[in-house]
Amino acid sequence: MAIEGGSGVPYSFNLISEPFIPCILSNGQRAELSLRDALLRAQEVAEIRDDSPLVTIALHRLLLAILHRCNSGPKNAAERVAIWQSGRFDPARVTAYFDKWHDRFDLFHDSFPFFQRAGFVTKDPSGMNRLAQERSRGNNAALFDHTSDAASPPVTPARAARLVIAEQAFAVGGGKSETGNTTHGPLVSAAVVLAQGKTLFETLWLNLTVFHETAPVPSLPDDAPLWERPPATPHTQPRTPRGYLDYLTWPSRTLRLHVAEHETQIAVTAVSYAQGRALELPPLFFDPMVAYSRKDASEPYRPVRFNEYRELWRESGALFTLREESHGLNRAPTCLHTLTAAKLKGILPGSARHRLSIFGVCTDKAKVNFWRQETLPLPCAFLERPELVERLRQALAFAESVGTALRSAVWAAAKNRLTAAEGGTADTDRVRGVVDSFAPDRWYWSQLERPFGLLMLDIAASGADLDACIDRWYGDSLEMTARRAYDGTIGRMNAGRDLKAVIAGRGKLAVELKKFRDDNHIPSRQKAGAP
Repeated sequence: MAIEGGSGVPYSFNLISEPFIPCILSNGQRAELSLRDALLRAQEVAEIRDDSPLVTIALHRLLLAILHRCNSGPKNAAERVAIWQSGRFDPARVTAYFDKWHDRFDLFHDSFPFFQRAGFVTKDPSGMNRLAQERSRGNNAALFDHTSDAASPPVTPARAARLVIAEQAFAVGGGKSETGNTTHGPLVSAAVVLAQGKTLFETLWLNLTVFHETAPVPSLPDDAPLWERPPATPHTQPRTPRGYLDYLTWPSRTLRLHVAEHETQIAVTAVSYAQGRALELPPLFFDPMVAYSRKDASEPYRPVRFNEYRELWRESGALFTLREESHGLNRAPTCLHTLTAAKLKGILPGSARHRLSIFGVCTDKAKVNFWRQETLPLPCAFLERPELVERLRQALAFAESVGTALRSAVWAAAKNRLTAAEGGTADTDRVRGVVDSFAPDRWYWSQLERPFGLLMLDIAASGADLDACIDRWYGDSLEMTARRAYDGTIGRMNAGRDLKAVIAGRGKLAVELKKFRDDNHIPSRQKAGAP
């Protein structure tokens, strides 16, 4: 059955048959596909791509939950290989599953609307911006967006479905609602990693982990996706997941869409919105699509996440660590282990190219600072040769050291400037304020993302000449970028006593860089053959 809107007309939008998943087909054309078509035509689809990275990864996780259920696993590596060898997801299994649970995927069902609570109505329903992280919503203002919760326009059912799916995964806590204070959804505090192949079939297969009662997380016998369980009041349910399927389909918000006819078409006009099921993960619960790291064995693992002041590619050491270290400081996403095993066993051809896409949000308490998708190349050599990851760590450590030298030079210039202007010893807090206002770190790191991607390819193709790769990274990227960052920030002060301070800081940077080069036996750029 479908709910009735204000006009008394029954509405229905079943995600199994209605197109709502934005895809790029293998021929380059864009199309929206239903759940059924996305899975049955996965070998014809290049990728899922929504304007919002949060929607993109949430849709992948939804499809993975369905595939785990359709395949009753896969319970072991052999079952997963069999799926790959078939070249497509089993149409009979997918069709039978959707036939069994057909009504549970209707967005407007009166008894069990998809990812919502039937009969739930708040006193003051919110506009649809409440479900879009990229829009102004509540007390979270978005730059250049002039809409508000109350004034947000209606959206299509397809758009509403995508927003609901993403919100359940990325809902940001810290506010109040009719069912209690809001808490974070399962993916707010982590960067979610997706190994991507040349088709959607390959992408989903690479991220389809072995699944049984102990893997990838401990699961109870009644573990099941949300739509298979009886309707319940989310905020009264247990906070610990029953297992992986429960976790993948976690209802972090209690929602109910309000639908009506709008300009002769069905539109979702508002949403009743409140706290859903709060999440408390048990110890040693590791999301297989997340990388984890810790500084030493005495600390708990923490998920790698986006940070406003630290680019995510700087965590590549954690992302690509596959072998067990002596103290287990890093845990790579499961998809990398899957890809490595497939390569080593010859299941995937050696020429196959993959990439690693990373999705997530950066929050400050109840506010979203930004949402992002970053993509890194995924040379297979890193999966097969652990020593390359060690060199990648070395390259990152070099970058950190040069970044420290840059900040030290800018600090010296700022201190010299304030001392000359005010006499006596410059106040440390004032020096720090000047350095932060010029933000040399941001300039420096923002210019290194592309060179780092090229470095990864260089290391993978280098054979035995890894030292030369690191030398080029230092001379052609790190040293040059540090000098440019200095000149582009505090180096812009070039008049009077400011010029003297700038020259002093530039001299300190030159000394620091030469010392680092000598200590690490890096030849000068001329000796290394650089222009």
